[in-house]
Amino acid sequence: MSGDAAGAAPTASDQDISDAYIYLLGRLLITRQQQVDFDDEGFVWNQLLHRKPGQVDWPNPNLDVAYSEAWVALDESSFLLVTAPEITGRYYVVEFLDGWGETVANINERVYPDHPNGLFAVCLAGSQVAIPAGAQRVDVPTKVTRVLLRVELGANWDDAIALQHQFKFEINGDPPLPEIPRTVMFDMAALPGVEAFESAELALQERDSSPLQDLQAKVRAIAQAIKDPGERTRIDKVVRSKAQADFAAAAPVIGRGSIRNGWARPVCCGHWGDDWLTRTTVNYGGIWANVFEEVLYYRGALDSTGAPLEQSGSYTLTFPADDLPEKKTGR
Repeated sequence: MSGDAAGAAPTASDQDISDAYIYLLGRLLITRQQQVDFDDEGFVWNQLLHRKPGQVDWPNPNLDVAYSEAWVALDESSFLLVTAPEITGRYYVVEFLDGWGETVANINERVYPDHPNGLFAVCLAGSQVAIPAGAQRVDVPTKVTRVLLRVELGANWDDAIALQHQFKFEINGDPPLPEIPRTVMFDMAALPGVEAFESAELALQERDSSPLQDLQAKVRAIAQAIKDPGERTRIDKVVRSKAQADFAAAAPVIGRGSIRNGWARPVCCGHWGDDWLTRTTVNYGGIWANVFEEVLYYRGALDSTGAPLEQSGSYTLTFPADDLPEKKTGR
């Protein structure tokens, strides 16, 4: 072992490397998107960016809604004032997520039935800021959040887009603007190898609300171990031959989900608990997912024989005449 790796943790097992890699990848998918947002998409801190329907480029957008997006930075002396218009007859939500993809707040009539529109003051939890009279306080646990506004398009897209543009953000106070975490960049079709662990310390600066300290310790140990050239080579081989294969095998069932009639459904979403595998698969295939109280997610990745769906293939969905989708949705 080289002197650079003196004090490194004992050699990690192949399974430890796989688990640590997939766990870390869940965070790196967020930091990758953050870099794309600020470098390529024109994001400005605390400003809402309205998208035209169909304009969103990140994985798996919902084509039934108009999107607006933002990155928000707060501190103990500031708050974000959100103005929400009155909306009836169509779904809407303003979702706030932390740096691991955990949904930390939603604003809509379901969560606030007595205050479905008007002013909302988004504050750092525990802060003592004075908010405007009549504003609904909404606490978030982290200084940095990603925001996704969804407005159902419905039959009249023009009305939906008009409502989308009536949502307003206004920062009150002068919070320091964070540096963008410059973790490893990669193409979604070509995941990083051992170089993912070079970004480990920077990625793990963001607190994970999930109780996964043991996994974080494994990530840090591997990040130290790759300073030895021999271990770096071995770990890269394990990442590419096992970890990425394990991740690919988990994708069709959305982590630890289940499949029924060819459709996978995750066991959790938005609130992940300790299910890091499901979180990473969702961050990869459908970043910025919301909680089950807001939406149900399904994935059809296999045909009736269990073979993966092909982009050039042609498929049919068949429903029993007495059990059509309308019966499930109430529409």
